[in-house]
Order: sequence, then C-alpha cells, then structure tokens
Amino acid sequence: MRSPHAVSPSRWRAPLLLALLLGALLVPAAAAPPPVRTQFDHLTTGFELLGQHRDLPCEACHVNAIFKGTPTACAACHGIGTQIRATSKPADHIMSTDQCDACHTPIAWKPSVNFDHTQTRGSCSTCHNGTQAQGKPPNHILTNLECDACHNTMTWTGAVFTHAGVKSGCAACHDGVHGDGLAANHFPISASGVSPVPCEACHSTTEFTTWAVATMNHPAAKALSCALCHETAAYIGMHPSTNTKAGDSRPNATLDAIHPKTGDCGTCHTTTSFLAGEIKPANHIPTSAPCAQCHTTPGNYALYSVTGTHQGVTGCLSCHGPTVGPFINVTMVTSPGNHFPIGTLDCNGSGCHSTANLNPGGFRLGTPNINAPTLGIPGHATIGGAGDVGGCQTCHQSAQYLGMITGTDTTAGDSRPTATLDAIHPKTGDCGTCHTTTSFLAGEIKPANHIPTSAPCAQC
Repeated sequence: MRSPHAVSPSRWRAPLLLALLLGALLVPAAAAPPPVRTQFDHLTTGFELLGQHRDLPCEACHVNAIFKGTPTACAACHGIGTQIRATSKPADHIMSTDQCDACHTPIAWKPSVNFDHTQTRGSCSTCHNGTQAQGKPPNHILTNLECDACHNTMTWTGAVFTHAGVKSGCAACHDGVHGDGLAANHFPISASGVSPVPCEACHSTTEFTTWAVATMNHPAAKALSCALCHETAAYIGMHPSTNTKAGDSRPNATLDAIHPKTGDCGTCHTTTSFLAGEIKPANHIPTSAPCAQCHTTPGNYALYSVTGTHQGVTGCLSCHGPTVGPFINVTMVTSPGNHFPIGTLDCNGSGCHSTANLNPGGFRLGTPNINAPTLGIPGHATIGGAGDVGGCQTCHQSAQYLGMITGTDTTAGDSRPTATLDAIHPKTGDCGTCHTTTSFLAGEIKPANHIPTSAPCAQC
C-alpha cells in the first residue's frame, strides 16, 4: 500500500526532462571545425599555379565545377567574351597577338618584363609614336620611312640607313646634327655670296660606309676661287707642297722662287693637274680673271661663257678697239669703219654701249632715231669734252656715220641741211652755236647778253 505522501513516477519524470533540456541549452556550443582542404598539387595537371593564379579560388577558373577541359592559354581566359571573365587587354594596348605570356608574367601585368616584336601587329610607328612607345628624337633625320627601314628590333643604335632613291639634298640630313656633317678638315664648299657645293656633286649616294669614296668635281666648284683651297692645301685628301716637292698648294720660294705669290691659280693652271700649268696664249683676250669664270668645260677652251667674259670688265677698248686682236677662239666685234669719231673715249664711257648688253648682235645700236637718239644728253656731253673730238660738225656736217640719218632736200636729219631744204642755214660753223644736244630740230640762239664765246654749247 502506497504512502499518501508518495509521488507518482510520471509526475517527477517531466520536470527532470525539462531540466536536462535547459541544461543542455545553457552549455556553450563547441567551435565548428575548419573545412578540410585537399592538398592537391596543381602541377600534376600540367599547369602550375604561379603569381596571381595561386591566390584565386578554384571556381574562378573551373566554372560550374567542371575541371576537365579548362583552357591553359592566356587568351582563353584573358580575352573579351570568354566564359572565364579574366582581365583582358585594355583599349590602349598596343596592337599584338593574344600570346600574353610572350611579354607578361603571372606575377602582374605591369611592368612587362619581356617584349617580343614577333607578337606585334602593324607598323613600327603604330607603337613608336612618342606616346605608346619611344618615338623619333628631336635630332632624328627628316624621313617618313618606317623605323625598320633602318633599325632592327634589338636596339635603336647601329641603324643602317637606306639611301635607295636618294639622289640629292644630302645636306638636309648630313649637317652635323641629324647625320654626319663636314669633317673639320674638309675643304671649303662655299664662300660669301656663293651657293654651297652639294655633297652629291662629289660623293656617291650609293656608297653607304664612308665619305672617303669621292671624286673631286672641279666644275661643280667653279664659282669658288682655286686659291680658296689650293693656297695652303690644308684639307683632307690634299698634299701641301714642300721645299722639294710640288703638291696641291702654292709652292714656296725655296721650291719655285719665280712662282707668283698672289693671284688665283686658274689664271695659269688647269683643274686636272697643277703640275701641268697652262699659260694663256699670246692672242688670248686680255684678262686677269680665273679660267673657270669663262671656260665652263674643262679642257675645251673653245667654249666659254659670254656673261663670264664680261664679268668685272670696266673697259671695252682693250678687246673691242679697232687696233687690237684678233683673239683666239673669239669672234670680236670692233668699231666699224663708219663709226663716228670718239677719240680716246672707251665704248662704255660714251653713254651708248654697256657690258650688260649680251644680246645677239653684241654692242650694236638699234634703229636710228633723231627724236630719241641712242647717244643721249650725257653721251653728247662726254663726246663734246673729248680732247681730239672737234665740235658738233665733226659728226653732223655730213652724218655719214653708223646710226645717223643724213638730211635730204625734203627731210631734215642729223646732217647740216642742204640749201634746197634750208636756204638760210649757215653753211659753216659749229652746230652747237645754235642747236642743243637733245634735238637738232629745235635750235637755240645764244641771247644778246650771253658771255662772249665761240665755243660750242656742249662744251659748257
């Protein structure tokens, strides 16, 4: 029989279970164990994880947990539109193939530790434009050729310039700044007022290794005086004379005591050899000008420049006088037999002729004209002052000279009019007593209070 104070087992079991549950909730939960990583050696796949690839989660490359068939080429991941969204080439990347590892490493894109020109696309200037890659420096020669026409892909230095097609204008590059210029001991190629002799006049544009292969072109330098180089011959390729041996310079007194100490070499020598001097023949026109001023074809002295012949000439009669010549190789125009008297006056001093008149016909005058005579006022004044030229009537008595118009019985000319044309005209006396030198048709009588003189008007 159960005591009245006894408790039923079913009544104490429920509180016990509740206490156990509460106790379990109050006990701290233990820390969760870390996920187990498989120690997988990726090298066994044939693709070793290096650099940035080592820190990527597997799913960054193995999409959808598919391992087999994952690409190993850079462009398969680092390209636009690939399934694996890896960094691709930026818009300003140089034109190239998709072989990233030819220049970059897995460590980082920048800097690019290698550069393989075989992976580039386009011309050199596509990259070497001064922005994406080093371009031409300020002192680069002027050219529109591509870089690889002269340079190789290993280095800029040691360029080999191709002169193909270059025929002139060497000095545009070979100025000592953009390219090799004149050597310090190069002979002068220019003088004051004379255009420089171009490089290609002596040097070949097909000889690319040295300037030394050159042939002296004397005709190209004919505007320069011989003495500019041959006075001392202190220039490259020249041999100065010594006390015992002649060279390219003016010989000294020990070697040739009678050699002229001054003057241009071309007066006596040719441009082919200084050892074979050529003295002008006795019937050469009188001149001290260098040969090259007139003779433009070496060895052929029958050819000459008319302009050069008259260059620097101040007197005409030494060649064109009636008592000089004939001269070798020159057909000289002298005073014709019907030229009016000029006494000792020179042709260009009379006011008629000029050394600048080199037209066909030479110094000859134009069509006679009494209203606009070729011999103008200054010329008449010169003629009037000549010592052995008489008064006006010397020429105008009969006007039988070249360029003058003789008066007739009906028309006045440059001569004293006939009695038929002008019965009251004086038969004698100097024309200048009444006429001016501007026109014989307009006579001028001396006024009554003129100083007493019988001299012709043109004298004063």
